[in-house]
Amino acid sequence: MTQSTTARAGRFHQGRLSGGRPQALDAWRVTTDDADAAARIAGLLGGEPQPNGGGSGGLAYEVLTSRESVRVLLEGPDAVAAHMVLWGSEGIVHECDGMEFLSPEEKRGQPCGCPPLLADRKLAARNGRGPMPSVDIAFQIAAEPKLGTFHFMTSSWQVAAQLSELMDALEQVGGPAVCDLAMELVVYTTKTGRGVCYRKPVVTVLGSPDSVTPEPPPTGEPTPAPAPPAPGHGTRPAFETTTPSTPDSSRLVSVNAILLRRAAQVLGTGDHQETVIAALSEIVAGPQQAAELARLREQFGRIAAIAEQALRGRDSIT
Repeated sequence: MTQSTTARAGRFHQGRLSGGRPQALDAWRVTTDDADAAARIAGLLGGEPQPNGGGSGGLAYEVLTSRESVRVLLEGPDAVAAHMVLWGSEGIVHECDGMEFLSPEEKRGQPCGCPPLLADRKLAARNGRGPMPSVDIAFQIAAEPKLGTFHFMTSSWQVAAQLSELMDALEQVGGPAVCDLAMELVVYTTKTGRGVCYRKPVVTVLGSPDSVTPEPPPTGEPTPAPAPPAPGHGTRPAFETTTPSTPDSSRLVSVNAILLRRAAQVLGTGDHQETVIAALSEIVAGPQQAAELARLREQFGRIAAIAEQALRGRDSIT
């Protein structure tokens, strides 16, 4: 799957960092370097432009919108780029399309050895032996395409499982496709009787622009966000969310910054903060219990041990 090269107007996110802790959101967060674009996004999707306190991508502004679903335009199948990536202590050690290596260069085109079934790939990745999905979806906001091309990047296994259907649907449209990019609420009860809820990203293809009814404009002005407290010297401001349901402390998990960096190397993107937000989204979105937190700390401990072992091996070679 390829993706055309276009200038990025900004990014859509499902989470952010607040006070150094990953926070799952109930509505889309948009980051951009363009102040005018940030103001226009707020007018279209709700929220208020503010300095990017979520710590991802280095973009200057963020808008915590009030929308869990946004009507977007995808330029056919080429708007979706997807591959599988496994990171090591010194960068990417395995990159493939599920069948053949894409990198390193000396292995390009050779069979990658990944299991054919997605469930087996997920198990291998969970055990640190296999790559994770890396999906990049490029689109324009349907209400104002002139704002430019935005991207949503995710390592969601659920998105990876739907890629074949998504590509087929885009192919059938045969040109620019109107889609809904949504954060779908998932609620279920585990076998032990514990309630779980989280939001998964979903792309629904609606049809060509001339066959889809335009999305209605916003019905009113968004509620201004409260002014954030002045940050202390040398610290970055931590902004409160303006999404419809305000997260409580049970949805925030403190993680050591060193472990965040090491986890990102294993879990799969160059932006360690966004990687951990994606990897923990299902956990932090639901009610926290002591057993879950203990298991989370144990997992990060194992990741740190793997990273330290790799670093010692490298040092012994050099």
